[in-house]
Amino acid sequence: MPDQTRKIAQRKLGIVAGSGPLPVALAQDALSAGREVFIIGIEGEASPDISRYPHDWCRIGALGRFINLLKDNGCEDVVLIGPIHRPDIRKVIPDAMGLRLLPRFIGLMRKGDDGLLKGIISLLEHDHGFRVIGAHEVSQSLLAPQGAIGRLTPDEEQRADINIAIRAVLAIGALDIGQGAVAVRGIVLALEAAEGTDAMLARLDQIAPALRGNVANRAGVLVKLAKPGQERRIDLPTIGVKTIEGAAAAGLAGIAIEAGNALISDALAVARAADKAGLFVIGLSADDIARAKS
Repeated sequence: MPDQTRKIAQRKLGIVAGSGPLPVALAQDALSAGREVFIIGIEGEASPDISRYPHDWCRIGALGRFINLLKDNGCEDVVLIGPIHRPDIRKVIPDAMGLRLLPRFIGLMRKGDDGLLKGIISLLEHDHGFRVIGAHEVSQSLLAPQGAIGRLTPDEEQRADINIAIRAVLAIGALDIGQGAVAVRGIVLALEAAEGTDAMLARLDQIAPALRGNVANRAGVLVKLAKPGQERRIDLPTIGVKTIEGAAAAGLAGIAIEAGNALISDALAVARAADKAGLFVIGLSADDIARAKS
């Protein structure tokens, strides 16, 4: 490893933890590679499991404390990982820095999620000198591989549903709405918005109750893709065991994600859960997505 590459790999990593298991998985992978970490758990979002690592907690709106935690703990690189529910701005109590930057972030929120995320990157990099990196730059093992993840693969009808859902996801992604869609037997049944994937899958119970519990004749697919032109360092599409459980409970036949452009929390556990539930999980290639668009 060249000296410069080694030096970058040894920079202390600050992990800003939203919900789900990915922040802990990333911390473990970084430590296993010999890299120091410090986790900032977002109150009301991050798992208590972060307490196994050097960490502290910060509420949304306390930007001064957030920046000081990163600086005081010697963090040079920063990863933001794990979903964070968009707060009700009326209920956010900012500290002094947060109050000063509140108009800036209100303006960014009006530009949608992508605008807000780019604003957070700008705050960290240009205002305070951190380097924001993607989780995949720390741990390649978190990236979705191409092809089957587990023993099952989609049949011809399911492939057709994947193509329909791809087109739907790309359409809503271009509008910065969401990253997921469900298609069943040629019909788009659900589109992901601010509520997230888990809530969208739960909503299928009201939209298509006949699917639920239909284990012997599963139908339909969930597709998750990055938004066109998305900032890859933050908010890549993510699935985990909970996603498998939600898709299975909804009666779907499988899940398709974008290989190299989506994160999997514990791919081995996901494959086992999918096999047990009788679902396929596949990583789509760029060619797969291009063909679906044509």
